[in-house]
Amino acid sequence: MDPVTGARRNSRFKSAQGQSRRARGSITAEFAVVLPAVTVLLALLLLGVSAGMLQLRLEEGARAGARAMARGESMSQAVETASRLTGSNTSIVVDLSGSYATVTVIGRVQGPLSAVLAWQQSARAVSRVENYDSAVGSVRAPDPGETQLRLRHG
Repeated sequence: MDPVTGARRNSRFKSAQGQSRRARGSITAEFAVVLPAVTVLLALLLLGVSAGMLQLRLEEGARAGARAMARGESMSQAVETASRLTGSNTSIVVDLSGSYATVTVIGRVQGPLSAVLAWQQSARAVSRVENYDSAVGSVRAPDPGETQLRLRHG
C-alpha cells in the first residue's frame, strides 16, 4: 500500500522501473562492445574509397602519358604529364617498343590502414605513336635513343 494515497501499489510497475535502470546499463555495455567494430568498419570503408580514388587517378595519369607519347612528345614530357595527374608517391614507367608506347603507373593506398594492408595498385595504357619512323626504329622526338624511362615520384 501507498502511505500517501492508501492505494495498493502495482508490483509490475515497480519491477519495470528496476528493469529500466538495468536496461540502461546494458545498453551502455552493448554500445561499448559495438563501438570498436563500427570504428574498424568505418576505417575499412574509407580504405576502400581511397583505393577507388587512387585507381581513378592512376588510370587517368597512364592515359595522359600514353596520349603524350602518341602525340610525339618525349618520354620525360610524358612522365611529367602523368605525374602531374597522379600526384606524389607513384612510380611511372614509359616503355617504347616498336611503334607502341606503354605507360604504367604504380601507386600505394595511403591512410590509417595502409601500414597493415600494403595495397599496391597499377594502371597501364598503350598508344600507337603517330610519328614513329619504322626505318630508324624510334620516335622523331627531342630525346632520340630513349627506349624506356623509369621515374619514382614523391
